Amino acid sequence: MTKIIFVTGTGTDVGKTFISALLVHRLKADYWKPVQTGLECDTGDTRTVSMFPTELTGWKPKLFPPRFQFKKPLSPYNAMEFESDIDIELEDFCIPSTDDLQNDVLVVEGAGGLFVPITKKLEITTDLIRSLIERYPQHKISIVVVADSGLGTLNHTMLTVEHLKHHGLDKNFSGCILNGTINAINAKTLRSFGVNILGEIERCETTQDLGTALKKMPGLDSLYVDSK
Repeated sequence: MTKIIFVTGTGTDVGKTFISALLVHRLKADYWKPVQTGLECDTGDTRTVSMFPTELTGWKPKLFPPRFQFKKPLSPYNAMEFESDIDIELEDFCIPSTDDLQNDVLVVEGAGGLFVPITKKLEITTDLIRSLIERYPQHKISIVVVADSGLGTLNHTMLTVEHLKHHGLDKNFSGCILNGTINAINAKTLRSFGVNILGEIERCETTQDLGTALKKMPGLDSLYVDSK
């Protein structure tokens, strides 16, 4: 059985890759980005995760290559218009074998937020998560939402949480990690609406900052509803 943490976000540039890297090193997990876009202007999220200073934890994760990669910085659905030889199907995404994992823990980083279209059939990230849950019942799949800590996060975060509930994924939803300048008012308000805040992580400028952030990250037990 593999414990999978699927990391999604409330929008673009909320820090999914940064939080994914922290989770990888906090949990001694491996990493997989199923679909990567924007390679014409960026080296990609897998490369970013590979650059995390391993001396902080002594952990060297196995980085599984994306199943699909696109040049344009667009949703996978739109990026396929520029690379028409690619036609994504949800069944194309296969979780790495347990035998290939170092610790039976895998952090999976989605492309954008839950409503980002992935296939030409207009299937979205939510559909990918449900597909993985249905096709891999032997694994435990937990969803972590990364949200910006600042202004606007209440609406974006609660809409995301409501979307998960509407699609029957609340039992897999562990909670949110707020990224950015600590905002006690927003965190308190989200908790008042029943949102589980797993952590509040400030953006890091130094290796010391990263060490502090790692200590604030949730442990594996807190990421699974049936463990609470």
